[in-house]
Amino acid sequence: MNKNSANRGVYFLANDKVYELAVAFLNSFRFHNKDMALCLIPYDNDFSKIAALSASYSFTVFEQPELLASCDTISEKFHGRTLGAYRKFVTWEGPFDEFMYIDIDTVVLDSVDFAFSNLEHCDIFTSHSNIESIRKWVWKDSIFGKNALSEPQIAFAANTGCFTSKKALITLNHVLDRVPAALALKDDMELACMEQPFLNYVIVTSGLRYGSLLMFLVNGINPNVKLEMWAGNPGATVDGGRFYVPNYPPIFLLHWAGIWQSDNGSLSDLPYKNLWRHYRYLNA
Repeated sequence: MNKNSANRGVYFLANDKVYELAVAFLNSFRFHNKDMALCLIPYDNDFSKIAALSASYSFTVFEQPELLASCDTISEKFHGRTLGAYRKFVTWEGPFDEFMYIDIDTVVLDSVDFAFSNLEHCDIFTSHSNIESIRKWVWKDSIFGKNALSEPQIAFAANTGCFTSKKALITLNHVLDRVPAALALKDDMELACMEQPFLNYVIVTSGLRYGSLLMFLVNGINPNVKLEMWAGNPGATVDGGRFYVPNYPPIFLLHWAGIWQSDNGSLSDLPYKNLWRHYRYLNA
């Protein structure tokens, strides 16, 4: 392992249901990040097939069942059932001093090393935030009448499929303490996006410095950042495992959130599917 990244790592969340997505993610991640530490957070107890890949892709498994169970209880309060997406909250309790979390419906197109230097600017940052057209995937319009959050806190409305932070800045006990106040805003949250509204709430009420790679770029804080892109955006060109977007900063992650679940998760209709297939079968 690179000495400079010995205290850094990346978490991902998966179970055997998303095995195909996981293989594409892992192939792409390891192609571009050969030495970065990697840790699987089990989405639920059905992950033996994924865990069997640990030696091939050099990842560990997060093994603190009591913390995972605490995350499950949070999801039950918001949804009435267990949703493993809430297990993202254990990232602050894991082995890495500095970490990135990446959703499994993503291919990694570059090294993620660049991102960690931005922890100078923020204690936690996401890929995208402060885009009015995606605020609806976090907060419904009714949130503005509740006087519970400021307009800047609402406007942040970040995509939580990727975020970077430092260990212990947000403890699970802190998260549990935020649940009652957040439940009062349950009807104002877009809960179809699972943990995203609550994680946004935790971030903007944490008292920490928060931001996003997009805002570092827009505000001139770091003009050299790379960005994430949603695969539903047209106009890009694929060449093997490379992805080009005209007049746009370099893309280091491409994700299919809300797309791959269509057609019962068959993956038959993915935009840029030739890119996804490139990484899915990279080591076949």
